[in-house]
Amino acid sequence: MIGNWKAVLFDLDGTLIDSEWFYYKAWRKALEYYGFTLNSDMWLNELAGKTDGQALEHLRDKYDFEVDKAAFYDRTRALIADLHDVETVSLMPGAADLINFLRQRKVTMAVVTSSKREVATYHLERNNLRHFFAELVSRTDVQQPKPHPEPYLRCVAQLGLNKDDCLVLEDSVTGATAAKAAGLTCFGVQTHLPIRQTLPTARSFDNLHEVREFLEQLVAD
Repeated sequence: MIGNWKAVLFDLDGTLIDSEWFYYKAWRKALEYYGFTLNSDMWLNELAGKTDGQALEHLRDKYDFEVDKAAFYDRTRALIADLHDVETVSLMPGAADLINFLRQRKVTMAVVTSSKREVATYHLERNNLRHFFAELVSRTDVQQPKPHPEPYLRCVAQLGLNKDDCLVLEDSVTGATAAKAAGLTCFGVQTHLPIRQTLPTARSFDNLHEVREFLEQLVAD
């Protein structure tokens, strides 16, 4: 245990792996085909942390952007596949250090993500991380994705723990809202200060190095 926590539940995209810019480039290029300009601020503040369907719904509701979903998804998948050929999605700064710190202290770890199971598994295995996590709860595994609490409630149940036993790490309002709705303690981990200040979290940090330092201090105390 660290403090009162027996488990740490990680969000994947933007928290554990540095994938937000990777997917941003694919979405930006796909949307350009339809004449829609997606800038980085819009991506980070409005779309990051959402499922593909939620993101398109947001663009429809706020910007009156309509598109054939199947055709758009085919285009983005092709662009993402092309990017995978030339780029590797790396870990977020401090991720490996924090995982090893938790493993050494026998803290259970899990991943709760809005990505599909096959996509999440691909990234975890490519970074040689999958074996560190006792559970993986993905968009594929739930009826209601984040910001609904179902993904986190499902993970806690599968771990056989109480809510008070679990600490969540999230980088987006969507994910932090899900954790809060599930009744879990959530720390925000977000480099961008304007976004970090909007996260409904108990504490917030610039990166995972800072999270490790905070948890290490709890152990020392």
